[in-house]
Amino acid sequence: MADKRITLSDVPRYVQSGMMIGVGGGPVMITPIAMIREVLRSGARDLRVVASSTGGFGIDLMIGAGAVASVEFAQIVLNEFGPAPNFRRYAESGRLRCLDHT
Repeated sequence: MADKRITLSDVPRYVQSGMMIGVGGGPVMITPIAMIREVLRSGARDLRVVASSTGGFGIDLMIGAGAVASVEFAQIVLNEFGPAPNFRRYAESGRLRCLDHT
């Protein structure tokens, strides 16, 4: 079986504008920030992001960077730190398509 793993530095080669990507982790802890940084380095825009149940800090960074066109989620929060500010701002302004799966 072929090894399908890649290094973080390889991530930008695989990410293209308009792609759907899944982001695991939680609101603040166990969020794949290094991977998200590489996705942002790719320069991709209009990403469709699917959060694994609860999205948070990482997805909020992607939204704030202007890389996300739509997000599917159960909730996007920063736990005890309150609502995710970029998510809230973009959602309330209509700049972000939100698909709520609660």
